[in-house]
Amino acid sequence: MNTDKQRIYNGDWKTLHPYSGSAPTDLYYITLANKVLAAIRAVETSLEESDYRKIDETEQKELACILTAYFEDIISQTGIFQAFTRIHGKRFGKPLPFYTLDEDYTPGEINIEEVQFLVWHYHMQLNNLDIPYSPTLDTFAAIASDVMEIFETEYESAPENEKLLQYFRIDEKESHNLYALHARFLWLCTQSYLFFNNGFLLEDQAESLAEEAKEAGMDEQIPDMVNLLCNDFGFNHVTEFMRLTPPRWLAEVLGEDSPLHASLSSMGHKYTGYFRYENADETVTRFRHIATDRIIEATNRSLIGIPRNMKDPSLILRTGFIQWNGEWWLSGQISSYEDSEDLIGQITGDDDEYNLFEPEEELPEEEQRIILTDILATTEGEDGQTLDASDTAWQALLSDEIGKDFFISQVKAGEITGLQFYNAPGRLLLDNIDFVTEYVKR
Repeated sequence: MNTDKQRIYNGDWKTLHPYSGSAPTDLYYITLANKVLAAIRAVETSLEESDYRKIDETEQKELACILTAYFEDIISQTGIFQAFTRIHGKRFGKPLPFYTLDEDYTPGEINIEEVQFLVWHYHMQLNNLDIPYSPTLDTFAAIASDVMEIFETEYESAPENEKLLQYFRIDEKESHNLYALHARFLWLCTQSYLFFNNGFLLEDQAESLAEEAKEAGMDEQIPDMVNLLCNDFGFNHVTEFMRLTPPRWLAEVLGEDSPLHASLSSMGHKYTGYFRYENADETVTRFRHIATDRIIEATNRSLIGIPRNMKDPSLILRTGFIQWNGEWWLSGQISSYEDSEDLIGQITGDDDEYNLFEPEEELPEEEQRIILTDILATTEGEDGQTLDASDTAWQALLSDEIGKDFFISQVKAGEITGLQFYNAPGRLLLDNIDFVTEYVKR
């Protein structure tokens, strides 16, 4: 008999939705999610507890909600997964990685390969990429097959979630409001079914930031610091799919016909650092970046509601600016500090402040080569296990110090051997090397 903890309820379902309250279709999709859960559970029950493919009851519920949210997305034509297949198609010549698509594959409708891909994606993110699961695992295929039977039965009668669809209908007023757009693309890339793990990543970063602030005796500043972190994350985070940022993903979900597509696609990087108020006129307010003396002319439309004392040249301000539609916008929390020699010393001695406006560069190739050589020469893991060529190749792929282009060049040059998905000999990973490398290195 199923206990309450083994079923999916409204609270579980709502974690993947952006609106408050309930939609008229929620009950239908929660009921469907429980059918999906039963199918997943039947496959999982056949696995030994020690099987690396097995997920626990809470994870089964998460996966069931994710797969049902995919079905809801297709039925409602919100366009989240269609954006993924469209971009992947443009970049790699086919809608999906890994799978051979035949005439049964229909773009814009439910497809078994897409369900199987989402099962793989869930397992990869759940384990922080530590295990290179094969996208063609028999358990993934079994889950996809059984879930697809449920979806096909429901496909013709499933209701559109108009409330979810409305979330992506951005009116004229909101289209000129950077803060309203930020809320949209932050949700899309941290809480929607396709990017669920980024929400956990943001939570982890916020918890680490709060702990550091407590240790430094800055408890009162934690809310402001977390606010700024979330704001920066929404603009600058690079997602696991094709290295696109949240604004770019919202642009793709809205589609090329949207008036916002161009402005969202070209939205710049947000720069957060220490500034001073300089001066203002009728259209812009100028701020000077302390470490580099660079002047930012922020549109006054982005300063509505900020405290007047923020325009005191004697204060040191920590805030951020982003370029949108050819204008600089102040965005996120503003923290102010009294001028002091100690603070100025910290700011001017911080390399991150001096390099704030410089693009992040990879290590020189020779340094990357040394790091790669050390990783590939490692024969024993942290737990004492023996590492083979496939293990060390995957560790090299996971290394933040080895860049995407250098890694791929070394694979193609034959310097990295054994790169493959776990227990899946063959070229499946190598044939999708660009997608997988972008998926890992972002």
